Amino acid sequence: MKSVLVTRPEPGATRTAQRLADLGFQPLVLPLSAIKPLPIPQVSGHYDAVAFTSANALRHVREEFLATLYDLPCFAVGSSTAQIARAKGFKQVLSGNGDGLSLAAQINNSTSENARILYLTGRVRAPQFEDILGQSGRRVIAIPVYDTILNHYEADYLAQFFEPSPVDICLLYSKRGALALLAVIGKANAHHLFENAQFLCLSDNIAHIVSDQGFRHVHVARVQDEAGLFELLHT
Repeated sequence: MKSVLVTRPEPGATRTAQRLADLGFQPLVLPLSAIKPLPIPQVSGHYDAVAFTSANALRHVREEFLATLYDLPCFAVGSSTAQIARAKGFKQVLSGNGDGLSLAAQINNSTSENARILYLTGRVRAPQFEDILGQSGRRVIAIPVYDTILNHYEADYLAQFFEPSPVDICLLYSKRGALALLAVIGKANAHHLFENAQFLCLSDNIAHIVSDQGFRHVHVARVQDEAGLFELLHT
């Protein structure tokens, strides 16, 4: 039975572990970060659409605030986020291909040039999505609704967690998650347990972080969501 390291935050980590167990893998659950909701400032004015580049924004924003947006066109980064948006109550949901660049292109193709886009996001985020929309004339109003906090594990705990068997597969969802995992491997002095591991990454940028540290078996998902990562489990 192959072991699969799951480092994403809860509650996603438990859901992923169950999916892996159902497929016959041995999940190793070590959430390297946690999601903390942030207070939402007063939001006023007219908006033409709302955008989400992470399902965490949908999961952690207050329901009473989210309900005021259900009549707006909703642009979701990928199919999983779109599914959550529909379940929450959004009536018109359009899905990107799993990354912020394709979502920005879809918004540009689906809205007027002077559209005002309410962007519910994390405190730490890449700038490209907002930059592309801004350059096309859209006005993006970004509201951070959650923060990602790194979890702390003692070196002794990590050493016991990883020993004695090598890790077969690692799932990596973000650049920050990849950097956190590399830091944990170093802290636990566990590099030897990952030498032959398969690192399954959501994007090329994540893969570069891992391969730059000398790991050889690095793969990038064809589609940038968890389904894409799970496709790589069988390659």
